[in-house]
Amino acid sequence: MVAARPARAGDRGLAGATGGRRPARLATGDRRCLAGGREKGGDQVGRTQRGRPGSRYHLAVDARGAPLEVRLAPGNENERRHLLPLVDALAARGIRPEQVWADRGYDSSALAEALRERQIEPCISKRRRGGEPVAEGQATREVWRGKKRQLKTRDPQARHRWPVERTNAWLKARRRIATRRDRKADNYLAFLHLGMLHILATSF
Repeated sequence: MVAARPARAGDRGLAGATGGRRPARLATGDRRCLAGGREKGGDQVGRTQRGRPGSRYHLAVDARGAPLEVRLAPGNENERRHLLPLVDALAARGIRPEQVWADRGYDSSALAEALRERQIEPCISKRRRGGEPVAEGQATREVWRGKKRQLKTRDPQARHRWPVERTNAWLKARRRIATRRDRKADNYLAFLHLGMLHILATSF
């Protein structure tokens, strides 16, 4: 999740202070991690869009990309059901952003309304519905979703979400996070938290 104005050095309260000014930016994104070939699967594992068993984590960062909260889910679970739990988990720690930025996977009118009820402005990229025409001159590319080929349009808001994309790349640079080999979800989640702590200690 990311907000409109960049966070200044004084916005240290993003990390969990219970008072003071509301943080400006919060961004969320999701990443898939493949299960490591265990025959019996494990907790929070489901078939991904690529047809392989795996998990997906949903990450919230502040305007600088500092990781704040993470949730783990099966690879085939809809992203939209995890946005509000992330926001509410941050609110329980006293972190209340002015705006939330998220990619198309979180696009939902119900979610947008729920964020407004929490006095948070939703800045969520819009999905192109099936059969909806592509605007003239809009850049497109073909992507595979399982065995189906789809036409994907460029997301004009993607440039605002670079903090969460960079933090995701830092996390996925760790092999224990990039490929899940733990049957128990708690074990894998522990490595996610360790990665987040290391990023906080070395990059912020």
